[in-house]
Amino acid sequence: MGLKKRVVYWQLGRLVKSRRRTKKFVNLNHAQNVGIIWNENDRAAYEMLKKYLSDHKIQCKEICYSTDQREITFSPKDFTFFGKSKKPAVDEFINERFDLLLDISLADSLAVQIVRALSLASFKAGWSLATPNYFDFSVDVSQRRDAYFLAEQLIHYLNEIK
Repeated sequence: MGLKKRVVYWQLGRLVKSRRRTKKFVNLNHAQNVGIIWNENDRAAYEMLKKYLSDHKIQCKEICYSTDQREITFSPKDFTFFGKSKKPAVDEFINERFDLLLDISLADSLAVQIVRALSLASFKAGWSLATPNYFDFSVDVSQRRDAYFLAEQLIHYLNEIK
């Protein structure tokens, strides 16, 4: 692990401890607003999840991870050396108090980890191979590392668990 990652993880650990996040289990039957982190290469999974939420009258806000820097996405270039966001849209997403945060990005990039870790969502769900794991609930995707599969599994389990 390089110096930059060590510094950012150290800073991130301090920031996570200082943030006031109200942890509470929320399933899809009770969620009113959901945040989605997705990867630009997995548009089909994102569209399926967004349609599901829309059909169930659940508001959603999303942020897309890309290695390129574009207006609707966030990328590694949107963070300072110390892991602080330089993009207001990223700060807004992080500070939104979602009932549920769903990360279907399958990205282990530092930028995604920062957003995932600092989110003020009440309940965070994603994939089990993420390290460090900032999720309250995670799905094992080791046998099938696919965003569409992950989205389907999150929908299934977050409907079943009461």
